[in-house]
Amino acid sequence: MSATNKTLSWDTLGPQELRDELHCPVYQCEISNQHAFLPAVELYDAIVFHAAEMFPLLRPVPSQRSPHQAYVFALMEPPGETKHRLNDEQGFYNLTMTYRIDSDVFWPYGQLLDITADAVVAPSLKPPWRKPPAVFNDSLVWDLWSGKTKTAAWFVSHCETLSKREVLANRLQEFFDVDIYGNCGTLSCIRGDPHCEQMLDTDYFFYLAFENSLCDDYVTEKLFDALQRTVIPVVFGGADYSRILPPHSYVDANRFKSVKELAQYMKLVVADPDLYVSYFWWRSHYRLAYSSPFCDLCAKLHAPAFGHKTQFYDDIQSWWFNSCRLQSRIRF
Repeated sequence: MSATNKTLSWDTLGPQELRDELHCPVYQCEISNQHAFLPAVELYDAIVFHAAEMFPLLRPVPSQRSPHQAYVFALMEPPGETKHRLNDEQGFYNLTMTYRIDSDVFWPYGQLLDITADAVVAPSLKPPWRKPPAVFNDSLVWDLWSGKTKTAAWFVSHCETLSKREVLANRLQEFFDVDIYGNCGTLSCIRGDPHCEQMLDTDYFFYLAFENSLCDDYVTEKLFDALQRTVIPVVFGGADYSRILPPHSYVDANRFKSVKELAQYMKLVVADPDLYVSYFWWRSHYRLAYSSPFCDLCAKLHAPAFGHKTQFYDDIQSWWFNSCRLQSRIRF
């Protein structure tokens, strides 16, 4: 398969890399972002189109298409950030590969794996979450709680967004300090500096995992990065977070009617060490995991039924753009 208009970590991945580096269960594929890897473009079984930006004016798509080829619509950016026109690509794509759970090839920013079952459980439509215990204690989290002095931090560089997350953050500052790092705030932290991540463990009770768009299933690496630290994520987005995170492991801003109610609850959690520590129960049962969508795509291409099924997205524009909203549930 060829990855068109999308940069891979490697120029070309063969079966050995898929097996040893990506740990794909099905690894008998060749993946390349070099268009001349095969003598003719019609020889590829699948062509992946990264549709975030407009295709080049010169040679935007292959001039010939083999009947056996799958054209794959691939995107990690939300519809509001998609600068690609889709209205003239009806009936063009066979498969979708995005962060949406209903994609043909699911491409999440992160996953949760059940440690005991050694199986990925989320994101998914109905994750079989364990029930949080009535009582939970963790001495490490307790010790960190006793040293924390700051309510919330936010690392952000995209300042004006469709979700208006910046307005929500500013409203929260009416009730307590929110330390904003990056282009949108007054504080700075060099990307890659270990201290920037460690201070979430030692200094802050919450991390604002606010998304730039309110779209189905859209949660980014900021959330999964926060889950690696001893800090409670406060989420704000268009996703049903019960499909993504274990219960009682996060605070969902959209479950509150107003910013005042959200702020009051956050203050309550800060003041109650038992309540705060209980938010980390999930770490005894789940761990973060990551996988490449190319593993799933390779497996799908090898599935016996795939070669006998012809599927086209007649209206890819509606499928993609009708998955977002502009109005949040919390009032601010």
